[in-house]
Amino acid sequence: MFERSYTILPSDVGMGGVMKPRNLLNCLQDTADMAVTELKADVHSVIENGYAWILVHMKMSVGCWPELGEKITIHTWHNANNGLYIFRAFDLRSDDEKTLMSGSTSWILFDLARSRPVKPKKNLPYVFLSNGEENPLVPSEFTELPKECSSNSRQKNFEVRLHDLDANDHVNNAVYIEWAVESVPREVSTKYQLSGWDVNYRKGAYLGDEVIVNTQEDSTNESNSPIFTGTMKIGETFLCSVRTYWKV
Repeated sequence: MFERSYTILPSDVGMGGVMKPRNLLNCLQDTADMAVTELKADVHSVIENGYAWILVHMKMSVGCWPELGEKITIHTWHNANNGLYIFRAFDLRSDDEKTLMSGSTSWILFDLARSRPVKPKKNLPYVFLSNGEENPLVPSEFTELPKECSSNSRQKNFEVRLHDLDANDHVNNAVYIEWAVESVPREVSTKYQLSGWDVNYRKGAYLGDEVIVNTQEDSTNESNSPIFTGTMKIGETFLCSVRTYWKV
């Protein structure tokens, strides 16, 4: 298990003085990369060996968003199965050990030359795999989300900017969640606070692409807290689905 301490900076916070989703997710990604650097499975190491990490699922639950100046501790750990997936968990705690948020992700190792995923246990360093065996079991059940919204869904378009890209020249994983939040009705995002999200990633977007986000509220939701699902496409090409949960 890897541990990192972090203090919330002025550039990290947005409306309400709490950490912005994109900054939080970038912080998690950076922490995960730090965790595997010595295990020879960080972003640069796998690229040098002809591979890339591809995020497939994410599930996060938020109890309380970190505030400006707050010191947090991020714990992260991973497991590998015998198939195509690596599972990684995150746990964020306040200075007094209160759990702020937690979640898990699934990843595949993509062979860039052959354009297909490969089994991590056959292609990653032993030190990375053996380290994962010592960690607590990462939850590996994720919500499967729809690829289409109803005809009366809200539509919003986003053009991919240079600022949205990562080292692989496609849209950073955090940006899709930011787009999902931006696509929720303003009266919801100003009255409620984001309390979690599920994501199913399928394809990436690139510089100049126009991403269409269709968003609808969950009509079967029986709670008083809104739930919205957004599906994202470029033309008819499906990119991902993001379900956001909100609370007062």
